[in-house]
Amino acid sequence: MANLKEIRTRISSVSSTKKITSAMKMVSAAKFKKAQNNLIKFRPFNEKISFFVEDLGSSNSLKNLSYFTFRKEIKNVAILLITSNNSMCGAFNSTIIKAAIQAHSSIQERNPYANITFYCLGKKGEDVLRRAKYRVEQINPTYIDKPKMESTNEIFDYFFKLYNQGKLDRVELVYNRFKNAASQIQINETLLPILKQSKSKDNKILNKPIVEPEPKILLEKLLPYYLKNKLHSAILESSAAEHGARMTAMHQATENATTLLNNLVLDYNKARQAAITNEILEIVSGANALKE
Repeated sequence: MANLKEIRTRISSVSSTKKITSAMKMVSAAKFKKAQNNLIKFRPFNEKISFFVEDLGSSNSLKNLSYFTFRKEIKNVAILLITSNNSMCGAFNSTIIKAAIQAHSSIQERNPYANITFYCLGKKGEDVLRRAKYRVEQINPTYIDKPKMESTNEIFDYFFKLYNQGKLDRVELVYNRFKNAASQIQINETLLPILKQSKSKDNKILNKPIVEPEPKILLEKLLPYYLKNKLHSAILESSAAEHGARMTAMHQATENATTLLNNLVLDYNKARQAAITNEILEIVSGANALKE
C-alpha cells in the first residue's frame, strides 16, 4: 500500500481534475442548450423546403437541370468533413474521421483516377488527415464555433463556383447528426449534384404542392436555398452533437473522478489507521520491554 504522502498527493490531484471536469461540464451544458435550440428552430423550415425539392425533383422533366446532372467521368471530388476545433468530447471526432476515410476509400475504389480532397471544417479533422498524408484544404475553423448563415453561404458559394466551373465533379458531406446528448449518427451524403428522389406510391394527393407555371422555374429559384439550408443544417447538427458529446464526456469524467476520490480517501484512512496501530504496538512493545 502506498504511503500517506503519496495518497495525499493523489487525492489533491484527483480533486483538481474533478473541479476542472465539473466546470467544463457546466460550460458544455450551456453551449449544448443554445446549439440544440438553434437546431430545433431551424429544422421545420429545412424539412419543408426539403419536402418541396424532393417532390418536385422526382419529375423526369427536370433531368436537364445542372443540379441533378451526374457527370460520367469523375475527376475531382471534394469531401467536406465537419469536426470540432477542440477535444475532450469522447469519440465524437474519431468516429466521424473514420467515416470520412471510409468514404474516401469507397470513392477511390469506384473512381481510381479521381483526385479526392478533404475540406475540413474543424481543426481536429484537419490535424488527423494531414498526419495521415491525405490531400487537405482548410475552411475557416471559426465557422464551426458560432454557426451563422452568412458563413454557410460563403462556404457553399465557394464549392458551387468550383462545381459550375467544372473544377469539382462531386461534393460529399460527412458530419455527425445529433440524436441525443449521448449519441450521434455518422452521415455521409452527396451535396452536389442532387440525388433525384423516386416518386413514392404512398404519398397522398393532398400532400402534393400545386406549382404554377411549372416545377422547373420554381426549382431553379429554390435549389440554391435548399442546398445552403442542407449545408447549414449539417453544421448545426454537428455543433449540437459536439456540445452534447463533450457534456456527456465531462459528466462521465466527473463521476469517475468522484469514484476514484472516494477510493483514495478510503485507502488513506486505512493507511492512517494501520500507521496508528503500528505506533500503538511499538509503544506497548517498548513498555513491556521496560517492565522486563
